[in-house]
Amino acid sequence: MRIIIFALAVLLGCGWLAGCRSASNADSANDNSPIIVEINGEQERQTAFGRFVKARLSDLSQDLQNQADNDKRMSGLFDEFVQRQVILQEARKKGIEPTDDEIRAALESQHRQTKSEGADQNSTTLESGERRVEIFNDLVISKYHEKAGLLNDIKITPQEVEEYYGKNSDRYQSQNGFYVREIRVQEEAEAQKLYRQAVAKPQDFAVLAREHSDSPLAANGGLMLYEEAQQLPTVLAQAVTPLKVGSISKVVKSNYGFHIFKLEQRATPLPLEKVKKEIEDLLLSEKRQAVINEYNKRTLAGAKIKVFREKLGFNYTGSFGS
Repeated sequence: MRIIIFALAVLLGCGWLAGCRSASNADSANDNSPIIVEINGEQERQTAFGRFVKARLSDLSQDLQNQADNDKRMSGLFDEFVQRQVILQEARKKGIEPTDDEIRAALESQHRQTKSEGADQNSTTLESGERRVEIFNDLVISKYHEKAGLLNDIKITPQEVEEYYGKNSDRYQSQNGFYVREIRVQEEAEAQKLYRQAVAKPQDFAVLAREHSDSPLAANGGLMLYEEAQQLPTVLAQAVTPLKVGSISKVVKSNYGFHIFKLEQRATPLPLEKVKKEIEDLLLSEKRQAVINEYNKRTLAGAKIKVFREKLGFNYTGSFGS
């Protein structure tokens, strides 16, 4: 609970909503970073964009293969940032802001997601005041779209669900997937020892994974669904593919360490009844996003935007002029 306790403590220390807004305003007043864009006469600085980028990327050091790819990605993020700032301006005009309970719920939801993904590398960003501001802004935009009544009449029909299921038969009806447990360690001697223990007591494989594996899946007993063997590196796929249900592989070496696998079961086709809710949620989300995108596009069309390209720090190739 460290992440959520810290985040909530900071919010309480700020006096919740009003205090945090005051702190944010103070930060803006003391911000001397370059002005990178002017939106409807309001200046946005590099600090705000940097905070936005941190909230969207889990690790800024994992950059792309070349400068051109990185410029393209940063340009896309900048366009998204500008679009969001335009909507935030509209929301402020209408006095829209999230409640304390909504902020608390958002923080708790993010904590649960981070914990389930084992995303320890994100903890610094998630605990920071920067991320707190981004959560606040995301909630403002969500409430703005809700109050605009954009999403009131969006529905998914049974025919749409059936059509999607049919078009994605490979995903729902394929029998090539499998559930497999993995133990991964860095020393071969330890791997061989665990292999002997796993073979002696196959029913304890999940326990061994939880106690000894350094894989992100260890907390879940090493269990993972692979829709196809190609999702694994070749050397690991070759070890898993021949296994029978319940059997355990020998120790396999890869660039990630030493692995032991246990095949729990082969995946079976998923009937429509089992995935109907999942498909409905997916299609509803897509429809809602399409409506929001169209609304944002219309709002953007009326905005006055001036980009200071030389201040961005990358070669801007996006949608907005100078």
